[in-house]
Amino acid sequence: MIRSIAAAAMTLSLATAASTASAQARELPIERARTQFRSEAQLETINGVSRQASGSVSFDPANVGATRGRIVVPVRSLQTGIEERDEHLVGPDWLDAANHPEIVFEITSVRGAGTLEAGQDADLRVQGNLTLHGVTRPVTARVRVRWDGEGSLRGRAQFRVALDDHGVEVPSVVRLKVSNEITIRMDFAAGG
Repeated sequence: MIRSIAAAAMTLSLATAASTASAQARELPIERARTQFRSEAQLETINGVSRQASGSVSFDPANVGATRGRIVVPVRSLQTGIEERDEHLVGPDWLDAANHPEIVFEITSVRGAGTLEAGQDADLRVQGNLTLHGVTRPVTARVRVRWDGEGSLRGRAQFRVALDDHGVEVPSVVRLKVSNEITIRMDFAAGG
């Protein structure tokens, strides 16, 4: 009888702990984002930015590895500081915003931390699928995040993309000025 009561109490406490942990999972909308991109070619370095993003992250500080999410950046929001270059960037010979209006990153797995306490930074490896120019490829981003404990997740991510992996060919006439490999950095705030 005592064993039955002890087993029932243990089962109840484990069930309570599991429901408490899963109750912490929340859908956090992307509130702010700044995406920077950089092309470092032999003759020129091009820096660009977008201050627009949408999407959300499903995050549970008790189970960081279960994080999933979708972040969308409008192609037409990309700016390099030179209007004519920006028009070419979103035009049919480059990113073709008319046919491929969004750049999408879908989080598929997260490694690096099991749990995240309020005010604690964590360095993560976030794997996902990046869709650019209508072509989806897997990427791994290094991400540093901080959870405030009240509903806000902030972070900085970085990864590299090869344009030709996404069907974007750098014309030979500009290969010394535009790199095939682009570094992408994103600072974001999700939730309140």
